Amino acid sequence: MNGQTGNVFVLSGGAARGAVQVGMMQTLIEAEIVPDALVGTSVGALNAAFMGWQPDADRVHELAERWLRLTTRDIFPGGNWSRLGHLAQRHAYLFSSGALRTLIDAWIPVARLEDLTTPVRVTTTPLASSAATYHDSGPIADLLLASAAMPGVFAPVELTDHAGVRTPHVDGGVADLVPVAGARDFNPRRVFVLDATVPARLPHARTPIEIVIASLSVAMRVRPFPDLGHDVVVHHLVGPDLGITTTDFTRTAEHLSLGRGIAADLLETLDSPAGASRGHRRWGRFSRAA
Repeated sequence: MNGQTGNVFVLSGGAARGAVQVGMMQTLIEAEIVPDALVGTSVGALNAAFMGWQPDADRVHELAERWLRLTTRDIFPGGNWSRLGHLAQRHAYLFSSGALRTLIDAWIPVARLEDLTTPVRVTTTPLASSAATYHDSGPIADLLLASAAMPGVFAPVELTDHAGVRTPHVDGGVADLVPVAGARDFNPRRVFVLDATVPARLPHARTPIEIVIASLSVAMRVRPFPDLGHDVVVHHLVGPDLGITTTDFTRTAEHLSLGRGIAADLLETLDSPAGASRGHRRWGRFSRAA
């Protein structure tokens, strides 16, 4: 990509914790820090695509309202019997992705990624490669389904590359859970990393979904963030752990509030004389205790 982009928002994976990102965006956008481009993985890709249509205050507040109406069944349909049925039929997944596709169709008003008004890159993991793929174009529903296709939880999604070859892709978090590397080609001035990943916690996972998400989080924590250049200011906003499973949507309001508070902490730092004098700082990590 030619030229330089002002603000790039990078949105991690994190399942139900994705509401933290929405709260962060509410505060940032209300303060007129608006994304000129977005990069997302998994739930972060869904949030990014939603905001890519119209990255303003009305749109982000609408996203928050939609999140408040979400339930676990809206993403992970069925119960124990349906999961046992998938296993009995030797499916490569525990949940049908039909409910998630219905949600994507209802949330995103365009059919192709390149038709969004603001550039959005969606991260997926091709099973035939050892590196993440950052998509700038293509069928948006398929790309978002692939980016959220946690291995063993949802089925892989076949995508067609620029050479016309179709290969299966899974959750972008497998290769890049916090896709800062996807922002590099935008040549950004500032990057805001909206991190909703699961913090390190003792392993009390009880379901395959929880184990997969916890494993992806471990992989992210041992992978260093890429260097975007000495003149790029990167602000890393991270949410505290409420100690719930990442498939639990009952505390969305708390996640939204936490996200707003974390971004407010950042804004106070940016507005202070000390913060202004540290404008060259490349990484700033902001969090608020639960």
